[in-house]
Amino acid sequence: SLFGNVVDGRCIVSLLMLSSKDQPGGMMIKSRQLFVPSLEVPWGHRRASFSTTNFRMALAKQPAQVDLATDFVIPEGDGNVTQASQALAKFIRQCKRVSFITGAGMSTASGIPDYRSPTGAYSKGHKPITHKEFVDKESNRQRYWSRSLVGYKTFASKKPNVGHFALSNLERRGFVEGLITQNVDGLHTRAGSEKVVELHGTGHVVRCLSCGTKRPRLEYETEMVEKNASWVGELNSMGFESGDPSVRPDGDADVNSQLMYSLEVVPCAVCNGVMKPDVVFFGDGVSMESKTAAFGIVDSSNGLVIAGSSVQVYSAFSLILHAAKKHIPIAVVNIGETRVDNTGLESLRLHERCDMVLPETAEMLS
Repeated sequence: SLFGNVVDGRCIVSLLMLSSKDQPGGMMIKSRQLFVPSLEVPWGHRRASFSTTNFRMALAKQPAQVDLATDFVIPEGDGNVTQASQALAKFIRQCKRVSFITGAGMSTASGIPDYRSPTGAYSKGHKPITHKEFVDKESNRQRYWSRSLVGYKTFASKKPNVGHFALSNLERRGFVEGLITQNVDGLHTRAGSEKVVELHGTGHVVRCLSCGTKRPRLEYETEMVEKNASWVGELNSMGFESGDPSVRPDGDADVNSQLMYSLEVVPCAVCNGVMKPDVVFFGDGVSMESKTAAFGIVDSSNGLVIAGSSVQVYSAFSLILHAAKKHIPIAVVNIGETRVDNTGLESLRLHERCDMVLPETAEMLS
């Protein structure tokens, strides 16, 4: 059974010691029950056991969920989750094997805000750094890394939600050809998905712009903290502790202080070059390797599902145009407007939350 326990206003949903050699983690569907090991989701005020449908219905009856750490409200859909799930299950069943393009809406239930919803990062004035800004000036890199030292640990602590586990389950059962994600949080992989193209890179690795050397971001930032001990102490005294909850979708955080410009940025240990998160900043281009892999996944599938993305960025929208030219059916699961809307490209349009629709869809396909 699934059990909900309230911990600091947040429910920890856990599995009562069930194991499977074939599926050693992630989500398992058995006897119409949804088992999600070590999952953390927003919740209410009681402890109980739920079937998949009741679990979804109980969540749906709650008011718009607020992530207590970020003041971010997860947008609500039309409220027709079962109907939407039935439609998506039918779409996937007819296509037999589909590819997914996922965006920030996939990770909102994990506590990572999106960009474009009413309480998303853009609504609070967040303006992501561009590639040119990062490369051109040391002061811009100081600003970026000082904010990252505050926000990254919170970003890195987030866990996959039921939507991620549902896609992992569908992949293992042969319904999903592959995932193309615009997110840099790595949650699809942590949920057990194997064929994942991170179109915009990963936020958990840093790379030298000169020699290409890569390092785990946590390791790099730990070295930065050690080298800037007095700086960190002064920052903490001003109330900006590492792990501050004002996290953004890219791991950035809101730190408004001139102190950030005194940060000593650690260079590449191999060539003394500039280290940058291994992500595609605005104004930069997607690597040819990622493009080739993403188009390959679309070409190998019989249907394309956009989940939790407005697909405003052309790197993702170009995949939709490619699918349409090949007459591959397209479904969209997203709350809010998308670039696909009213173009006639989509075969199915659903205005619901991914963490609501995808688990129920997976169950219907079992």
